[in-house]
Amino acid sequence: MRKIILAAALICAPGLAQAQSGCAAYTGTMVQPQTFDQAIASIKPVAPKDEFETSDAYRARLAAAGGSGPLIISKKIEGAEYLAYNADLGAFEVKSYLFDNTNFSAWDTFYYAKVESPKASTLSNLDVTISSSEVTTGTYSAQNGFGAKATISKITRTEKAIFEGEPARYGEELFIANKGGVIGTVPMSVAEAQAFKPQAKIAFVVVPKLPNVVRATYPYGKTTISNPTDITVNSTVLVADIQCGLLMDGTNKVVAAFTTR
Repeated sequence: MRKIILAAALICAPGLAQAQSGCAAYTGTMVQPQTFDQAIASIKPVAPKDEFETSDAYRARLAAAGGSGPLIISKKIEGAEYLAYNADLGAFEVKSYLFDNTNFSAWDTFYYAKVESPKASTLSNLDVTISSSEVTTGTYSAQNGFGAKATISKITRTEKAIFEGEPARYGEELFIANKGGVIGTVPMSVAEAQAFKPQAKIAFVVVPKLPNVVRATYPYGKTTISNPTDITVNSTVLVADIQCGLLMDGTNKVVAAFTTR
């Protein structure tokens, strides 16, 4: 059901007062985009815990590195079909898949990074893939124990994501949706909707939390004659509370806000 996407950006949040008054306060506001990489780079690196430093002092340094206030991280819409105009209702029906329809392996990232908290499930997590792209870096010849030969493609996959944690209960998703996956409607006239849809953008309001950023490089899958790929994943994850999903127009004006869970 989920698929791979390719592009994303990160934008600075409006004032803290908006975050305190809830997701709806973002509606009608303008935002200024930054890239995901620039945002990750703005989180200060933290030296390892010193033997003479208390755990509380170390956690305080980690927290300070994450900065204060929320971030708004935008990503490419995952499919225009998930932003469908209903002429009978005179409104867009917004489906959760517009925001979150791509998997990444949080468990593998946290396992290879040796991060114990927060924990990631092998089944399902509250997370958002910001981008996932692959590059073929070369090939080599190999054969199995029966002498069958194949040309193996070496692939580097780069993943960028936001991770909140394991779901509190089985089946919990990032957004509360009806049976059709609709998380809300956005009223517009036909003329307004026709002008809006081609330029629509999405974003997430998030607040970084410990350990802020997790990075890992690891092998993915098993290379076989029937699966002649040798995949290495480079994963960068922002650990954060995911608070809202925002729908914006081409000028980065928020036209609707959807609260997560």
